Amino acid sequence: MSTGPGSRSKNLKIDFSLNGKKVSIDTLPEKRLIDVIREDFGLMTTKNACYSGECGSCIVQLEGQPVPACQIPVFTVRAKRIITIEGFMGTEKYLDIINAFNDMKCIPCPFCFTGKIMAVDSLIDNQRSPDTSEIMSLLSDHSCSCTSVTSFINGVKVAYQNREFRGEMLK
Repeated sequence: MSTGPGSRSKNLKIDFSLNGKKVSIDTLPEKRLIDVIREDFGLMTTKNACYSGECGSCIVQLEGQPVPACQIPVFTVRAKRIITIEGFMGTEKYLDIINAFNDMKCIPCPFCFTGKIMAVDSLIDNQRSPDTSEIMSLLSDHSCSCTSVTSFINGVKVAYQNREFRGEMLK
């Protein structure tokens, strides 16, 4: 870390789990997680738009909770689990959401797609049948308004039903 004017941070070895694989990186501890994900691991689907945590396009899951990767210094993820959209795609849980969104004509744009999908997954994993106010709260964390509110709410509710049907909900 910086110790005075003109001094430079030193690299730190940081071990964590990325999309189910143990990884290690030697980097500046204050580097933002979004930059590590994109630059060091080449996972470009998660967007780096605002660097203020307000747009929602860089949402990843940290220990199962949605977080804006642009606000997370990489040193804080030591020994933690990170899931990006690349690690989530192809899972049944991902298909529950995508199929529901398609059925409800809720198609997020490429800018907000990953953030909304990752946030929806966390919401339906952590809530018993999310209600409209909980879904609206999630939507307010994303600055993009490419999808209609009604189709988004309906898409989340159908995604929850899809997951419940498969027996993947909290007991």
